[in-house]
Amino acid sequence: MSGVNPWALGVFIFFFATTIVIGSFIQPIRKLLSRGKAAQSGEDWGLGGRQFGPWVTWFLVGGDFYTAYTVIAVPALVYAAGGYGFFALPYTIIVYPFIFLVMPKLWHIAHKGGIPLRPILCAHALTTARLK
Repeated sequence: MSGVNPWALGVFIFFFATTIVIGSFIQPIRKLLSRGKAAQSGEDWGLGGRQFGPWVTWFLVGGDFYTAYTVIAVPALVYAAGGYGFFALPYTIIVYPFIFLVMPKLWHIAHKGGIPLRPILCAHALTTARLK
């Protein structure tokens, strides 16, 4: 560790540990701060209460795809694989709207059938009478 600044490492470890501790105890803290109102579960809090809808979700996922993905992942892929890595950009541009058209229908089918996972949905779809 001759090249590591001990103060920088100490600050990093402090903030990392603080984040872990606060994140671990956030649910009891939220119950205390709810002041008698029904506190959301951790899942509802993390998913925005599932109230975002497709319009907000479109921009949230798009922001993730077109920032972190294109700034970090694609340059790393191009560095590792060469020009072949540029295929990732048009692929994302084509697949992103396609997923927003197809996935709601798949969700509806899975929700109606009580199917929790995509592999189970595929197995269910392949064993239905329509396909035999």
